[in-house]
Amino acid sequence: MIFYKTKNEIKVILVAIFVFVFSSLYSQNVGINTNTPDSSALLELQSNELGFLPPRLTQIQRDAINNPATGLIIYNISENCINYYDGALWLSLCGSASTSGITIDTQPTNVSECAGANASFSVSSSDGISYQWQVNTGGNWQNIESAGANPVYSNYTTATINLSGIVAGNNGWLYRCIVTGSTPPPVVSNAVTLNILPLPSQPSAITGETYVCGSTPISTTQEFNSDVLTHGTNPGSNNIWFAPDYNNPIAYSATGGCPNGHVGFAGSWNNYWGNFLRLPEMDCSGNDEVSISFDVSHSYFLSHTNDWCRFYMWADAGYKHNITSVTINGTDVTYDSGTNGKGFKFTEVRTCAQVVVTFDISAIGNKSNILFYLEPSCNYNNSNNFYVWFDNISVSSGGSSNFDYSVIDAGHTYTWQVPSDWTIDSGQGSNLISVTPGTVAGDIIVTPSNTCGNGPSQSLSVSVCP
Repeated sequence: MIFYKTKNEIKVILVAIFVFVFSSLYSQNVGINTNTPDSSALLELQSNELGFLPPRLTQIQRDAINNPATGLIIYNISENCINYYDGALWLSLCGSASTSGITIDTQPTNVSECAGANASFSVSSSDGISYQWQVNTGGNWQNIESAGANPVYSNYTTATINLSGIVAGNNGWLYRCIVTGSTPPPVVSNAVTLNILPLPSQPSAITGETYVCGSTPISTTQEFNSDVLTHGTNPGSNNIWFAPDYNNPIAYSATGGCPNGHVGFAGSWNNYWGNFLRLPEMDCSGNDEVSISFDVSHSYFLSHTNDWCRFYMWADAGYKHNITSVTINGTDVTYDSGTNGKGFKFTEVRTCAQVVVTFDISAIGNKSNILFYLEPSCNYNNSNNFYVWFDNISVSSGGSSNFDYSVIDAGHTYTWQVPSDWTIDSGQGSNLISVTPGTVAGDIIVTPSNTCGNGPSQSLSVSVCP
């Protein structure tokens, strides 16, 4: 029998259905087969004849669920048991204990390596039987099940996973390990980060002079490739290289210099005695500062604490000791003996060491005929073979003419390059160098490096005054 409804009856039925659905959707909780669902339940089902049937999946289908929500429930038909996702892995309700039967004794730690290097993460568990490492590249956690590439994985089902050939794109990837024991459920290690160390970035702009004037020669360099010394008790002329001939004079030797010939003394010097080498008269007009540069080689004895070499000049009819600094290979070694003047002590054996002695002549009235003296002294009388040799002596204006160049330090090693005839006096490897400029213009270049290699260089173009 077919029952027909009027249009009004149909309208009443539709309104009733709408009210029921609407009230169900907007109620705080919903009951099926009950009008009074428990207040703590969003949904309560009641039946004496029927059950609740969750989705039924094989384990392969379960593991293929993309980004499962924490608390997601399925029925695993591969093991015939309810499974739920705890936010890290799927757990089974069949035979699981309230807490894991195993512990992780040592958690993995973050790793920082250079691109192209290898890395590894490790866990330790005295109760662990099997291990499964997972990776999170920015989305979901995934089991590592093959070697792959960039990086290449190995031992990903052991306590230590190895990563070969890591690349910059791996920076920030997360890793963790699922450790399974004889008693379920398994445990998950802490998540750790793979950090890829970058090469140094380009340094800041180099700070320093772009137009420099080096020392202006006052004399040509005397290389002592021939004997130019005059000996005697009275030099007779101020335009010669002079050494007194008394008490074992400083003399010329054709070999052993830096290179070739040099002048000096070797032997057992008389007790508390020195001798001097006087340079030809120098016209230092127009300068307030001049320097003597030379190479020195000398002996050293631990017991000879007073062996030294002093420097002075004759100007304005008197001896002057107005030395401002003495450097050897760019390091200040000035020794001030008081009334005897300044110089340097023989604190080690030196061979062809570069010495720069700087004089302040700003108060000298007549700068046109200055005489400079080098006077080594052995203050002991014993069988030790005291020696001192001088070579390549020159006089120039402007002192040592040092200039500093620097970049902002970022904790790297810095390798500097300077024009061909310039000298880096100190600071190679650091962010600041001191240089003596030459006559060649060019670029000052600095390259940063760290354990990963060299970063991009920075340069500064410099000009040299004529």
